[in-house]
Amino acid sequence: MSTRKFVPYTCTALLTAIALGVAAPAAFAQESFKGWNPNWSTLTQNVSRASSSSQQNTMENNVENGTIDTQGTQVNVNNSSIEKTSTGSRPVMSNSQITWHNPLGSSYNNPTSSRWYQKDGNTQVFRMFPNDQNLFGDREGAARSEAFANGLNTVESDGKTMTFSARYHVAKHNGSKDVMIFQSKGRGLNTEDGTYPAWGVSLWVEKDGDVIIVKRNQVFSENEKIDTGFNVGQSFNFRVTDDGFNYKAFINDQEKASGSWERGNTPTVARWGIYVQGGTSGILSGSVNDEQIVYVSGARVTLN
Repeated sequence: MSTRKFVPYTCTALLTAIALGVAAPAAFAQESFKGWNPNWSTLTQNVSRASSSSQQNTMENNVENGTIDTQGTQVNVNNSSIEKTSTGSRPVMSNSQITWHNPLGSSYNNPTSSRWYQKDGNTQVFRMFPNDQNLFGDREGAARSEAFANGLNTVESDGKTMTFSARYHVAKHNGSKDVMIFQSKGRGLNTEDGTYPAWGVSLWVEKDGDVIIVKRNQVFSENEKIDTGFNVGQSFNFRVTDDGFNYKAFINDQEKASGSWERGNTPTVARWGIYVQGGTSGILSGSVNDEQIVYVSGARVTLN
């Protein structure tokens, strides 16, 4: 669990500002978030929504070079207790196979934003704070910190099956919203019928702390929820196989769900981490100390 630290500047005014959670002086802005977690309004006081392609490129560049400071406190994983079983103890797949999506960009190849993502041993740490939300593009809300394997996708017609597997542990739960922690997602437009099929099967932690598998229905309110038997603070292995139409989901090697979801020629991609679905309402509430933290150990995606 993260602990709040303070930057050792001698300026009394700066320390007071940090303690109160208000904006630090501009001269210290680039380094001021390294040892503490500012609230969303402080983080984005000089950041505007990036709607156009040029604005989006600038935003991602500014995050990567530190002009927009997206650092945060370090999360220390108890690796010996979290990285259990052959799945949890194995190395995570190579960074070269992963892309990261956070509130300030959708395609980072170098995960520099420790506010939302860190890696400790064989465990990926995904974190999302109250009021964090998407500023990349015109979509509002939709708070997320996700990794995805863009080059290991499948479509129904290619005859290949994508498999995602990892060990999960919801380390800290905000509790104000249901939170998606995995999705097998159809990426983009299905040109065969003009639809955006999105995900067919997903893994969620509900507001009350239950971890469930969700099978999507054409009517979203009629989605099928399957209890995994696990809750916040408990660890389990999770695996999904998906050929672009048919899918299966397993908890600790026991099949819990199967079904199909039409995606046509839309590539299906595995995405894991934290995603607060719900459009403009997809934002966690609470104070900066009420963050959501999810551990994903030994994550790998294969295509066969």
